[in-house]
Amino acid sequence: SSGINAEYGGSSVVVNRTVERFGRLDYLVLNQVAYPLGPFLAVKYMQDPAYVEKIFRVNLFSNIELALHALPHLESSLGHLFVTSSVFGDVPVSYSWALYCSSKHALNGFFYSLQQELLAKKSPVSLTVGNLGLIRTPDMEQLWKDEAIPVGLIAGTMERAAQGMLHSYITRPRTWTYPPGPNHFITALWNYFPWYHEVIVSNDGPGGYQAIVDRYRAKVDVTKLRRFSSGYNEGS
Repeated sequence: SSGINAEYGGSSVVVNRTVERFGRLDYLVLNQVAYPLGPFLAVKYMQDPAYVEKIFRVNLFSNIELALHALPHLESSLGHLFVTSSVFGDVPVSYSWALYCSSKHALNGFFYSLQQELLAKKSPVSLTVGNLGLIRTPDMEQLWKDEAIPVGLIAGTMERAAQGMLHSYITRPRTWTYPPGPNHFITALWNYFPWYHEVIVSNDGPGGYQAIVDRYRAKVDVTKLRRFSSGYNEGS
């Protein structure tokens, strides 16, 4: 769906087809994402303004467009909007995810502001911003297969993430965080302990900056293989 919704004209098509088929729209989950990897200054194509715009088109603009087209229908049904964001929208945990973190910061800024405006105008539509951390999807399993990331302690499961999204339609919280432990922990460190900023920057491990560059180049190769096996071409 990301490829459809990322084009501005596609958002109204998605919403209209849904309403035509089911007669109404009760719950919209915004979950499209582009996940660029690699230190920004070391990856030349990331510095192309057209590439930056492409990432923001998927991670930010398409979400805004889809929400705007859906809001009139959600108001009619007293519906709910769930925005899938990330703890990286609160904490830039690595310079290797600069475009991803910056797009998620922008996503949070817009939808928390929209949440306030909906409350101010007494709209019947409620909005939850999902503050998700690392979720063990098949793609993430491949990316982090050589690193010990324990499920339940640092990473969450797809099943629990999906259950939380569904449950949010009933409880309608302002924010939903999963997995809660590591997300709250790193957010508190970032906000209240300035030395943690230095920890993030200095946490390069053996080999320093160049080792990080090489490490993420290998991860980019893994994502290319995953995309090809899933039916995507090089230009997508």
